[in-house]
Amino acid sequence: MFSICKQSHPATGVEHAISCYFFNKIEKCLVTAGANIIKVFRLIPDVDAKSRNERYSEFYPPKSKLECVAQYQLFGNIMSIETVSLANSQRDALLLAFSDAKLSVVEYDPENHDLRTLSLHYFEEDEMKDGWTHHHHIPIIRSDPKNRCAVMTVFGRKLVVLPFRRESSIDDNDGDIKPMSNAGGLIRAPILASYMIILKEFIEKIDNVIDIQFLYGYYEPTLLILYEPLKTFSGRVAVRTDTCAMAAISLNLQQKVHPVIWSVSNLPFDCVKAVPIKKPIGGTLILAVNSLIYLNQSIPPYGVSLNSIAESSTSFPIKPQEGIKITLDCVQVGFVEDDTLVLSLKGGELYVLTLLADSMRYVRSFNFEKAAASVLTTCICVCENNFYSWARDSVTRCY
Repeated sequence: MFSICKQSHPATGVEHAISCYFFNKIEKCLVTAGANIIKVFRLIPDVDAKSRNERYSEFYPPKSKLECVAQYQLFGNIMSIETVSLANSQRDALLLAFSDAKLSVVEYDPENHDLRTLSLHYFEEDEMKDGWTHHHHIPIIRSDPKNRCAVMTVFGRKLVVLPFRRESSIDDNDGDIKPMSNAGGLIRAPILASYMIILKEFIEKIDNVIDIQFLYGYYEPTLLILYEPLKTFSGRVAVRTDTCAMAAISLNLQQKVHPVIWSVSNLPFDCVKAVPIKKPIGGTLILAVNSLIYLNQSIPPYGVSLNSIAESSTSFPIKPQEGIKITLDCVQVGFVEDDTLVLSLKGGELYVLTLLADSMRYVRSFNFEKAAASVLTTCICVCENNFYSWARDSVTRCY
């Protein structure tokens, strides 16, 4: 293989970052991924000799620093990463998506101090490609907040659902992939058989999936899909604008029935990302290059323009945001609190966005506050009340 590809130096950049209970359920770690390298960091107190006499508490914790405790090299570049807590497991598992449409579920093995593969999935058969030979869509993987399932986009037009066995599951007729064996005998697999959803069967005009996210506060797993049925660009705004749309589908994992429960059309053409909001506010934020929109089911939308371009490039009802002139392309988002987000812009500026809601939990306005300037961020993550941002050259900053 060295005559085909030889890696002289491992990748040092960071493209993905998540926090999870990687080793056990007691200690939370920081997991980063760049190219085919996974690194696991531990948070340790950074207390020098001068500050040892200071009294630290839960409300006044000491400063922390990162210590790399593990590094793993994989056989492919990681396109997307997510974490999930499986039933009867002593630690969290990692969901790794690879191009064009491959998925691996791995977790830490304390006996070998290495990664153990729980499940492998391959979705690159010819019938799934629909005759296409080149695909520019990057697979996106998302996990349900209640650890009931995970969903991955396949070729920008299909979804793959990976159900997980629950501890309180009543139905024993679920199709396991394969029984797992240990010293005590056979145990039921925590991962059930995957299946595919063809989005055209539920939403006729769906195409070019931009982002997918699971919403909070629903009885069944509810997936929000942000897509663009008919593509356009900034040079054709005078002819074709507001081409994006979103739809929320409810996933019934037992009966495999997925009705569309909520949809919004005619969103701005430059939508780039969807950010779900936790309860008690709920709903989702739609981030566009020149505007910011809050959507919630059965509640009128609220949107603001972030610069003067948005007012002339969209017909969606938005209000001007006073005192702000920014764009959200290449933006990275991280939650500090349930109603407070940190936005890292393409120029390195950090803004704190606060959602201002009334007594009925309806978002009525946004508050932007410029906090600091950082590196050109590729991903950000919050772990143990510490905020971290990464650039491709592995520069780390903590706030």
